[in-house]
Amino acid sequence: MSISSEITSVQDKLSKKQSVLAKYILDNFYEVALMNAPRIAVEAGVSEPTLTRFVYTLGYKNFSEFQTALRRETQETSPQNPFRQESFGNSHEPVYQRVFKLEYSLMAETLGMIDPNIFEKCVDTLFNSSIIFLVGGPTHGFLADYAANFLGIFCDNVHTVTKADMTFLSLLNSGVEDAAAIVFSYPRYPKETQRITKALSDRKVKIIGMTDSKLSGITPYADLTLITPQKYLIITDPNTSAMAMIHSLIIGVYMKDPKRAKMRLQEYEKAVLDVDMFEFKNYNFALKL
Repeated sequence: MSISSEITSVQDKLSKKQSVLAKYILDNFYEVALMNAPRIAVEAGVSEPTLTRFVYTLGYKNFSEFQTALRRETQETSPQNPFRQESFGNSHEPVYQRVFKLEYSLMAETLGMIDPNIFEKCVDTLFNSSIIFLVGGPTHGFLADYAANFLGIFCDNVHTVTKADMTFLSLLNSGVEDAAAIVFSYPRYPKETQRITKALSDRKVKIIGMTDSKLSGITPYADLTLITPQKYLIITDPNTSAMAMIHSLIIGVYMKDPKRAKMRLQEYEKAVLDVDMFEFKNYNFALKL
C-alpha cells in the first residue's frame, strides 16, 4: 500500500492537528521526503510530538522508518525531473530578448515566493553570527564570492567555501559557536556541496539554503530556505534572482545597525584609498549613507 493510501485509510482516526499534518504531507509529498522532522513540523504548523504520533498511527516504529519509506516511494514514483528547460528552437526573436525575458520572469517568480518572516530571520541570523561560511561548492563559487565581496565589509569572519579541504575543516575545528552559513546549490546539485552542508549541519551551524526548489538535496539540512527558481535555455544558469537575493540580504544586514555599518564602510573606503585600489578615487559610498 502506498503512503498516500495509508494516510487516507486512517483519516477517521486522526486528531485535528494530525489531519492538518496529513494534508500538508499529501500536498507536498516530494518536498516532505527531503525534510527532517523539525522542518516538517514547522512547515505544517504542528508540533514534533504530533508528527511522532502521526507516524505511529500509520504503523511505523519511528519517524526515521516513515521517512525511509517515503523517500523510497518518491524515488520510485517521481514522474518528473526537477529541472525546467525550454527548447531554444529556431526562434526569430533576438537572443538577448529571449534571455532577458527569462531572467525577468524568474525575478518576478522569486519575488512572489519570498516569505517576509523567513527573509528577516535570515538577516537576523547573519547579523548575529560570529563567523559566516558562504558555500558555493565547485560550480557556484562565484555566488559565494559576490556575497563575500560585500558582506565582508559589514560582518567579521566571512569565508567562502568551494570544497571540503583542510582550510575548511580547520575553520570548523577552530570553533563555530554562533556560526551561520549561506549554501548555494542549484541543478545539478554538486555532491561536494552536499558534503560541505552536512559537515556544517553536524556542527550545528545555522544554515541558510539558497536553492531553486524544496526538492534540492540541501533542504533537509537548512534551518531557513530562500527559493530562487531556475529555468534553462541551454546549460547556462540564470542567476539574476539569486544575486538580487544576496543583494537584499546585504542591505538587510546594513539596516540592522546603519550607524555601525557606516563606520565599517568608512574604514573600507579609507583602506581602498591607502592601497590605491581603484582608478577613480573621488567617490566615497559612505558619504552618501
